[in-house]
Amino acid sequence: MNDEAGFLRALLETPADDTTRLVYADWLTERGDPESAAKARFLRLTVRFRQSGRTDEYQQAELQPLAAALPPEWLGLVSSLKVEGCPAKAPAPPPPLVQGGLRLGIHLGGLFQFVCDQGWDDMAPTGEPTVRRCAQCGKDVHYCATITDAREHADEGHCVAVDLGIVRREDDLAPRRYWVGRPSAEAARKEEERWKLDPVSEARAAGKRPGAADAAG
Repeated sequence: MNDEAGFLRALLETPADDTTRLVYADWLTERGDPESAAKARFLRLTVRFRQSGRTDEYQQAELQPLAAALPPEWLGLVSSLKVEGCPAKAPAPPPPLVQGGLRLGIHLGGLFQFVCDQGWDDMAPTGEPTVRRCAQCGKDVHYCATITDAREHADEGHCVAVDLGIVRREDDLAPRRYWVGRPSAEAARKEEERWKLDPVSEARAAGKRPGAADAAG
């Protein structure tokens, strides 16, 4: 392969092929421009984390600033992502929560934060670059470039793979919580913090590409 489109086609057809990732990274390094260098570093770190079994915390710390400044359409083809929100394997939801008053409904955070034992790069390609299919349960998995997109899919009961550039917050795919009566100030503050857009999702929704400094904010 001697062009970027060829490498991307190969990864779309065989998403778990780390050899292609590394050859592609070498090709990008030879180009010499800053974006190609960032892509090459992202690919090499992805392979290193996959082979070493490093945790999500390491990926978030090292890959998130790189991913935030790279095109989401590219990231969706080359990333190794966990799958979240699998309703076929999710545990039973916990009982209702009470914080500063009786909350309507049940807390579904455990459901939408469930991690499938398969990853985005284990999924079978479809005709859509942002959709892959799980061979185990037959469901589609949707790549999401913003947390808003991920929440909309989660609300529909879809499996999601969330872009590594997004700054994640605990329980950030669970539905918005409501109370009967007035919640405590602290409960309301935590809910607003959990629900607000991260800076990367906000920039992408506005058609911008955030830099590393913006992403860290």
